[in-house]
Amino acid sequence: MYAIAVKDSHLQWCEHKDLPSPGGSEILIDVAWAGMNRADVLQRDGGYPPPKGASEILGLEVSGVVTSVGPAVERFRVGDQVCALLSGGGYAEQVVVNEAQALRIPEGMTLRDAAALPEVFATAWLNLYMEADLREGERVLLHAGASGVGTAAIQLCRAFNNPCFVTVGSQDKIEACKALGAEAGWNRHDGSFVEAVQNWGGVDVVLDPVAGEYIEWNQQVLNLDGRIILIGFMGGGKPGWIWDAC
Repeated sequence: MYAIAVKDSHLQWCEHKDLPSPGGSEILIDVAWAGMNRADVLQRDGGYPPPKGASEILGLEVSGVVTSVGPAVERFRVGDQVCALLSGGGYAEQVVVNEAQALRIPEGMTLRDAAALPEVFATAWLNLYMEADLREGERVLLHAGASGVGTAAIQLCRAFNNPCFVTVGSQDKIEACKALGAEAGWNRHDGSFVEAVQNWGGVDVVLDPVAGEYIEWNQQVLNLDGRIILIGFMGGGKPGWIWDAC
């Protein structure tokens, strides 16, 4: 098969001789579309190594058609259209994944759109509704609201009755986030968001991929029993530094 290889931080379409084959509870997917995520960019540049034993090929999510199944597979059959969350290998013509990491394509959704579902919606759901234990009616601050995870989180908040405030990089992005369901937003180029979020009524949960100076500001807008979920360091900082700041 052919797959995208990384050579000197450049992506090249190359032939791979090791063909994937499903075993146990695995399915083989003919890839129609592959999603692109920040993690792929970091991995290309050597800053996000794949898990031990995972494919060296980039790509954490795909959509496509099941072409073969392992002997223990129960949920899927050959011909099913699916999307899947991967530990790697998505930038290829075929990929193998455990059936537990795959979903049937929702009715009315194209394979193209479905390729963007698994990574961002799984991340948003895990961090908001499992890690933060977000309850109906609680208020959310979403940093990088116009990102993949941010836009997924906005839609989840809207569906589960959680008012959300976003920080983004332009007024156009604020309007785009409002169209998805955000109640209000702040342009990060205007400085601290603290006063704007306090005037909005504060928040119960912060989903933060930025860190840096946002750590201190996040604490200033939390309501009683509020929670901060930190998922990235785009604004700088290291774990030890974060604990010292809190």
